[in-house]
Amino acid sequence: MGQRLNIEIVKNGEVLANSYYHWDAFSNVAINLAIKIINNFDYIKRCNVEEYIENKDLLFAIRLLEETGAGISNIDNARKLLKDKTNNLKLKKCEGRNEGIIGITKEDIEETRYWEEGRVSIDIEKKTVDFNVINEYTVEELKEDYDEEDIKEMNIKEINRDFKNISFEDIFELKAFIDKANYNEEYYFYNKKDDKYVFLIQ
Repeated sequence: MGQRLNIEIVKNGEVLANSYYHWDAFSNVAINLAIKIINNFDYIKRCNVEEYIENKDLLFAIRLLEETGAGISNIDNARKLLKDKTNNLKLKKCEGRNEGIIGITKEDIEETRYWEEGRVSIDIEKKTVDFNVINEYTVEELKEDYDEEDIKEMNIKEINRDFKNISFEDIFELKAFIDKANYNEEYYFYNKKDDKYVFLIQ
């Protein structure tokens, strides 16, 4: 994995919108962006989804991604997709790929997925997060990619943790785990939960 991060807003298995960040596919950066969305989730749902917009799910997804600093490239097109009859809805303008480019068309969403090197999926219906800004290996894959001496030097620690289907409440535990790992410069783990090796991306 490298630097290209995709954060997706999902409902009922459908990606409503996603955002491309050119330099952010690192475990600690990605979790902090996800936390920004979750911390503002209830407020945005309650106060920042304009009633006159027909496509409220899409607007909610956009508003959540805007919290990360991401923006829309083609605001006029976004207003059409949102069915904004006033044609005056305020949306955040994209400031560049480093800040985040929000994709709302099928083509834009697929393009972001094509380039992604790490993905965070946020399900607004289930209120869960899938965090895939890590490198995972089976035992066989680890031995194929690293020699025995390298594996010994990694000082691999054992954990028992979910990285998928994480509730909004539990996402803060994942952040604490990643923060502690970065502070201690410990990036290599064996996860008992699914019998895989998990390497944080730093």
